[in-house]
Amino acid sequence: MGSALNLLAVLARHPFFAGLGADALDALTRRAVIRLYEKNALVYVEGEPAPGLYVVASGKVRVFKTSEDGREQDLFQASTSESINEAAAFDAGPTIANAQATEPSVLLLVGREALADLMRQYPEIGAAVLRVFAARVRELASLAGDLSLRDVVSRLAGVLLRLAGPSAAVKVPTRTELAAMVGTVREVATRTLRHLESSGAIRLERGTVVILDRARLEQLSGHRWPGVS
Repeated sequence: MGSALNLLAVLARHPFFAGLGADALDALTRRAVIRLYEKNALVYVEGEPAPGLYVVASGKVRVFKTSEDGREQDLFQASTSESINEAAAFDAGPTIANAQATEPSVLLLVGREALADLMRQYPEIGAAVLRVFAARVRELASLAGDLSLRDVVSRLAGVLLRLAGPSAAVKVPTRTELAAMVGTVREVATRTLRHLESSGAIRLERGTVVILDRARLEQLSGHRWPGVS
């Protein structure tokens, strides 16, 4: 019973289903399939047939594209009560990117037929889907602009500021993961971190970046970010 209640709470926090009543959420929970993934396990690869919508119940999943030469570019990361594979879940097409669990994760798979039934019965789900898709388009448009118009130094400065938020220090992912977030390769990400350190903007510690000159990082990134409170 505890697990069922937990799964219902996960779905109730998802923006597609937040407006549903208790009966609808209970029906949705009963139709969701639980899938377990170990750290680094692939949930799906680009071009596969897609069975439906995946909602993260616990853990974290990154969605990314891979180029022909093996370079990876992260599109976004999904954590608890967030979903992946929305496009393919609704248009019945193949997956448009790769998805990988970055830590042990539990996902709920809601099949396309279940989604279609719910949207017919509860039109408010469709309105919520449109809002979420619009926000995702804006995020991807911003990412595309960053990759095409800004160099690696400015992109990395922006990533560090975003990860840090108002804090003066940030626990950074691995160099490979950081490179994927920036849209470059591991070696370039490492050299760029060292460049930022030599400029006095940051200090590198074991697994952590300490921001020494926030104004400098903001100047490099081209954006203003929340300052330290």
